[in-house]
Amino acid sequence: MDFGMITDVIRFELTRSFTKGRFAIWAVLVAFPVAIFVLMDRTTNAIRIEQWGITLYFLIPEMVCLLGLLLWATPAISTEIEGQTWIYLAMRRSGRSTVLLGKYLTAVLWSVSAALVGLSLCLLLVDNVGGLRLWTVLSILSVLSCFAHAGIFILIGVIFPRRSMVTAVFYTLAIEYGLSLVPAVANKITVNYRLRGLLAEWMNWEEARSTAESFFGHEPPYIHLFVLFTITLVTLCAAIFTLARAQYPTQQDG
Repeated sequence: MDFGMITDVIRFELTRSFTKGRFAIWAVLVAFPVAIFVLMDRTTNAIRIEQWGITLYFLIPEMVCLLGLLLWATPAISTEIEGQTWIYLAMRRSGRSTVLLGKYLTAVLWSVSAALVGLSLCLLLVDNVGGLRLWTVLSILSVLSCFAHAGIFILIGVIFPRRSMVTAVFYTLAIEYGLSLVPAVANKITVNYRLRGLLAEWMNWEEARSTAESFFGHEPPYIHLFVLFTITLVTLCAAIFTLARAQYPTQQDG
C-alpha cells in the first residue's frame, strides 16, 4: 500500500472539503457543546468535578465526535458512487483501499479538530472545571473515539452504501447510546464503555467507579486501550477486505 497516495487523497479531500457548508457544520459542532456547557454553568449551583467531567465527556467524545463522523465518515463510499467517480477508482491498482483510508483519516481530522476546539472553549469559558488534566484526558479520549468510531462507520458505509446514514444512526442509538449503558457483558464490546473506563481511571475517580462500576468498568487501562485498538483495526481491515470484493451498481449500469 502506497502511503504517499493516501497522503495525496487526504490533501485532496481536505482541499475539496474547504467549503462554506463544511465550515458551517464544523462551527455548529464546536458551538453546540460550548453553549450547553456555559448555560449549565450559569443555571446550576457549584457541582463536583466528576459531574463536570462526565458532562464534558458526553458532549465532546460522544456527541461531537460521533456527529462529525456520521456526517463525514459514513458516506465515504456513497459519495463516490453518487458522484460517478467510483468506477474510475475501482479500476486503479489499490485505488479502493487508498481512497477508503484517505477518506477515513480526513473524517478523523475534521472530527478531532471540532472536538478539541469545542473542548478548549468549554474549559476556557467556565472556571474551576478540571484544568489541564481534564483537557488532556478528554483530548486523548476524543482522538480514540474518532479513530474507533470512524472505523465502524466506514465499515457500515462499505456494507450498506445506499442506506449508510440510516444504518449508522441506528447503530449509534442502539449500541453506543443504548447497549453501552446496559449493565451486562454485552456493553463491554462498545467503544463508549471503554472510553468511560479510561476517563474514570485517568481522572482517578475511585468513588464514582465504586458506585457505578457497570457504567465506568473496572478493567485496567491497557485492557480498554487494547479493545479500542482491536475494534479500530478489525473494522478497518474488514472494510478494506469487503470493499476489495464489492460490486456497486452505478448510473452507467442503469
